[in-house]
Amino acid sequence: MLINLYRKIVFKAYDMYAPIRERKSRKIMALKKKLGFNRIYEQNLISIEELQSSLESSGLKSNDTVFIRASLSAAQSIKGGVPAFLDGLKSYFSEGTIMMSSYTFDKSPIMYLATNPLFDPKTSLDRLNLVSEFFRRSPDVKRSIHPTHSVVVWGKDAHWFVKDHHKSSFCYDINSPFAKLYLRNAKELSFGVFPTSLSYHFIEQFVSQGYPTYRDFDTPVMCRVVVDGNEEILPFKVTDAFRAIHDRGDMIVGTDAEPQKHEISSHLDYYIFDLAPQLEALKEIIRNCGSYHYITNHFLDFVLKYIVEPLVLTAYYNKKNGKYYPVKEA
Repeated sequence: MLINLYRKIVFKAYDMYAPIRERKSRKIMALKKKLGFNRIYEQNLISIEELQSSLESSGLKSNDTVFIRASLSAAQSIKGGVPAFLDGLKSYFSEGTIMMSSYTFDKSPIMYLATNPLFDPKTSLDRLNLVSEFFRRSPDVKRSIHPTHSVVVWGKDAHWFVKDHHKSSFCYDINSPFAKLYLRNAKELSFGVFPTSLSYHFIEQFVSQGYPTYRDFDTPVMCRVVVDGNEEILPFKVTDAFRAIHDRGDMIVGTDAEPQKHEISSHLDYYIFDLAPQLEALKEIIRNCGSYHYITNHFLDFVLKYIVEPLVLTAYYNKKNGKYYPVKEA
């Protein structure tokens, strides 16, 4: 059939594009290192006491809710390595809650889901961060159910945060763990990594139609997930990344959306976002500018959205009854 031949051609083209994607990723990583992020730190240099003293000096409390990102090198700069780093955080936030991402995709979510993976909260690996994978495997940590954007949580509100993530209408909706962070006035901490933020994605749902931003596909993808020990096939909205847009990072300078920089014993920098005020500052940017993003190349944006996107979706998915089903069978 012509559709099978078409799919073989698109699959081959996507495989040929892999080296370009890798070069682009290396270029982005090199830029971040040039800016002073994602660098290699000296190991076993900072004591747990120094880590906790810095957290206290920054104004963080033991009962705070925190979302944490950390590079492997930054965690290993703590004496005792990653286990000591995580234990030190748990000890400091002993009356609060710690959340980390546990994302399973190793390419764009829509292309990852095209492989028809099975998400099992007990066994699916975090493919983006080794520190959060260590955290996932540590005692008393709970995980939400989501095929691409699950989270892992430890602390007093862990169950409340992770429950019903698979029932969310989209990744960041009001019932998601991410939305609950704002209800808890959470802080977001970045150790040794570029200080990106959940809010830069969370804010996208507030952008009016007609303005550039990343949005979810209208059609959900049917995904295999394990719920209460049983495999189910459930619909999940996925971000449409077929855009040539970029964020307005310069516009956060001097606002509550800008992270606060701290350091531990002059050896390790980390950044703190106060999520609720940050979100309000981003909403103000949207009220003034329409969006937090802008189109970097109008021709490329048109090609991606109106040519590449339908070509890829037709090749990798079958659309039935208003839902996308991966062509690849389980």
